[in-house]
Order: sequence, then structure tokens, then C-alpha cells
Amino acid sequence: MERQVLDVRKKLCLVVILILTIGLGMTLATTSSVWAQLPTKLGYVDMEKAVNESKAGKEARDKFLKYMKKKRAESEKKKKELTSMKQILEKQGALLAEDVRVEKEREYQKKVREYQLYLKNLRDDARTKEMEMSKKIIREIQKVIFSYAKKGGYAMIFEKSRSGLLYAPDSLDLTDTIIKIYDQEYSKKKK
Repeated sequence: MERQVLDVRKKLCLVVILILTIGLGMTLATTSSVWAQLPTKLGYVDMEKAVNESKAGKEARDKFLKYMKKKRAESEKKKKELTSMKQILEKQGALLAEDVRVEKEREYQKKVREYQLYLKNLRDDARTKEMEMSKKIIREIQKVIFSYAKKGGYAMIFEKSRSGLLYAPDSLDLTDTIIKIYDQEYSKKKK
């Protein structure tokens, strides 16, 4: 009796293995035909170049540089005020009463700390502004890339510098094409 149960179990296992094998074979056959139907075109885009050389990128950079020029002028004005304050303190320091001189030195040190904080905030603000402008342009360029990929039947489009792409022929570089399309869309939006 035990032997018959073992034989039945062996037969049942063989049937299950056979069914699984047939199922796997059918899955692979179906998957192969699906893979064969997928588009095989590949390309890449240099996003840094696209951002920097697009009309939107150039305008954003010009706007950012004007902003920074204004902030540098403000910074220079504050720096001159500090330099002047220091020179006055050095010239008059010996002539002032001790308590007045100490108070002026404290005031000067406070202004120096405020100026250093101002510079730090200015750097942080500049970095944030630059990232925000870049992110906006990158999102817009990505939309162009997605649309171009769908219309062109591309399986994949890589980002040149961050994708780990070590080599690709220049014929796969879509950067200039994407810039041209993006510039056209950007010009339409501006009108």
C-alpha cells in the first residue's frame, strides 16, 4: 500500500513538473514575440548641454547673472562700509575713551558677523535660484524627450552624463534635435 502511494505521488509530481514545463515554454514563446515587437531604437541626450544651450537656458542664465550682479554691488557696498568703519576705528581708537572704543569695536564685530551671514545667505540663495531654474527647464526638456521618443519609436533614451553611459556613437546623440524642438516650443509659449 505504501508503495502504491509513493508511485501515485511520483506520478503526480511528474504531471505537475510537465504542466509547469509546458507553461514556462508557452510563456517564453509569448515573451519572445513581445520582445521582438518592441522598438529597438536607442539614443542619448546631454541634459547639461540642452539646458545651457537652449533659449530658455540662456535666458535663465542671463536673468541669473543680472540678479547676481545686483547682489554683488550690494555686497561691495556693505564691504566698503565695513572697511570705512574699520579705518575710522583704527584712526580714532587711541583718541576715544576706553568704554566708547570698546563699544565701537563691538559694533564693528557685529557688523562683520552680519556681513558674513549676508554672504552665506547670498550664496545659499544663489544656489537655490540656480537649481530652481535648472529644474524647471529640465522638466520641460524631459517632456520633449518623452514625446520625441514615443513619436520616433525609441525603446530608450539615456541621459549622457548621469546614466553611466560609457560609450555611444555620435549617431545616437539626440541633444541638438531635442534643443531645436524645445526651442520651438519655448518660442511658442513666450508669444
